[in-house]
Amino acid sequence: MAAINGLALGFRSDANVRAHKFTVMVKSTANSSTQKAQYAAVPAAQNAAGVLGVLTEHFVEPNYFVPQGTNPTSVTGSAPTLYSLTNRGMTLQVNGVARCIAAGAINQGDTLIVADSYGRVQSLATSGITAGTTVYTVGTAEHGVSAVNDVVQVRLNFGQTKM
Repeated sequence: MAAINGLALGFRSDANVRAHKFTVMVKSTANSSTQKAQYAAVPAAQNAAGVLGVLTEHFVEPNYFVPQGTNPTSVTGSAPTLYSLTNRGMTLQVNGVARCIAAGAINQGDTLIVADSYGRVQSLATSGITAGTTVYTVGTAEHGVSAVNDVVQVRLNFGQTKM
């Protein structure tokens, strides 16, 4: 597995959409998970609830090439035309230290949340979320990054707390 350091588990895609590696995935609202099949989805928006893990590899149809340095927003959420990814297996890292895609500058030690519908992460401190709002954390940044789509190593710690 491509997981840096942690447990990677199998999930199923709840929709026919591609996802770039290192995308944060959340609980499906379209399909109920059972003991036999656990479903994951691309987040719908900032601060998405039900964080399940981080995708360890590109989730795309066979023969779909993702060149090095491709903007993740051009892959995540796009639908294949001749192939269905619904119910296909995907591998998510669920604990340990994982790679995630940053939505902007992040400092070492920042608490991170889902930033957008592309499954990128952002610092809670710069998120603009108002006091009293419940936030759903992904984890803590192990180092700083400065640009959009930089890869940041995150000590995964899924949870929820009041801002």
